[in-house]
Amino acid sequence: MQEKLSRRLLPFYMKLPVFWAFIILSVLGQLLWVAAISQDIRIDLRWSSFGFGLGIALGFMQGKWTSRLWQQSYLKVLKRQITFWDAKGAKLLTFYTCVALSVPAFCPFLIRSLSTLAGVQSYVFGFIGAMNVALLLWVRRIPK
Repeated sequence: MQEKLSRRLLPFYMKLPVFWAFIILSVLGQLLWVAAISQDIRIDLRWSSFGFGLGIALGFMQGKWTSRLWQQSYLKVLKRQITFWDAKGAKLLTFYTCVALSVPAFCPFLIRSLSTLAGVQSYVFGFIGAMNVALLLWVRRIPK
């Protein structure tokens, strides 16, 4: 097995067309979501913008963190020297991702405002899109 990471060693979900599909679907989802919620005059669209921006920031951080973890440990995992769970930073990354994506799941129980709830959905679209952008940028730097 090679000593350097190459794109062909990555799994299917780490291929460039898959990243592009996820990015396009998250942007399209956000556009359709804003179009749908803008029909209700009670919803303040600023919350949607705030949620999308926060999701982009936190999702990009998660994507960069994941790409560093894969850069450092993926070949060791393929060689079965370690598991991903044993890689440096994997447990903290998993905790961060679970918290970042589970907060929107509990928001409907805590928030009674329609505007804020609209922002929560936009947060998810922003998080998923930005995470995939960060990973796409990393994969593009890996030699074929």
